[in-house]
Amino acid sequence: MLQSMTGYGSKSFKIDDFEINIELRTLNSRYFDSKISLPPTLYKHELEINNLLKKFLLRGKVELNIKLLGISDDSFSFNKNVIKNYFKDLNDISKFDKSQLLNSILNLPNTISKSENKIPEKVSKKIIVLLNSVIKQLISFRTKEGQNTKKDLLENIKIINICSEKIKRESKYHKKSIEENLEKKARNLNVEYDHGKFEQEMFYYLEKIDINEELVRLGSHINFFNETLKNKLVEKGKKLGFICQEMGREINTIGSKSNNALIQNHVVEMKSSVEKIREQLLNIL
Repeated sequence: MLQSMTGYGSKSFKIDDFEINIELRTLNSRYFDSKISLPPTLYKHELEINNLLKKFLLRGKVELNIKLLGISDDSFSFNKNVIKNYFKDLNDISKFDKSQLLNSILNLPNTISKSENKIPEKVSKKIIVLLNSVIKQLISFRTKEGQNTKKDLLENIKIINICSEKIKRESKYHKKSIEENLEKKARNLNVEYDHGKFEQEMFYYLEKIDINEELVRLGSHINFFNETLKNKLVEKGKKLGFICQEMGREINTIGSKSNNALIQNHVVEMKSSVEKIREQLLNIL
């Protein structure tokens, strides 16, 4: 299974007299990073909701917005006794215009009580349950996106593998050609030279340009990448990224060791595919 970190889910529900709108979206991020917007009456559930998101979404930038219709955030009431006392005291001090006096009094402390409206606990619990269904919807979205990305990753890995096989064949001819050219030039020299020393130096040079070890390691990385891509783990974007990094390192070494134009062309193709893979993996869970 392969999941993208980009996803979206939303649903609206009606419970008793309340209408609940839940909207959830995710984007790519190195870590789990949540931004939760709740009505005040659900603040006490924020930690529970955050843990729920982290448990199922694992990684990415997560934005959750829950709106609750059918209930106002706060209710207000006048503290009549306080207002009366303010009115009496101020009226005793001076004969203010009563309409202006009342407006001024309402701006004084404790004249208005503000209380938070609450929803029944059964409604709060139902919202948490419904949030789970929105999370499942988003994960389904992520999975579809991941499958599309998987096709592209497999295509680029296939290109790298094909180029690697072509380099293997070309490398054998290239190495043999260099050896024959060196021997031919040595025979055409009009000077005496130590044949034993010459063979030793030629062996050293051929070992220096040999890319067989790099090709073997690259093949191993390709197999490991394919195995990781197809296993049942959900979170594997970082692991695939590390394998891709190792592939890039072997390809760079092959390019630096080879002075063959055809091999270099294949190296450029492989580098291009590695870069495409690296960009795609930035959005993989």
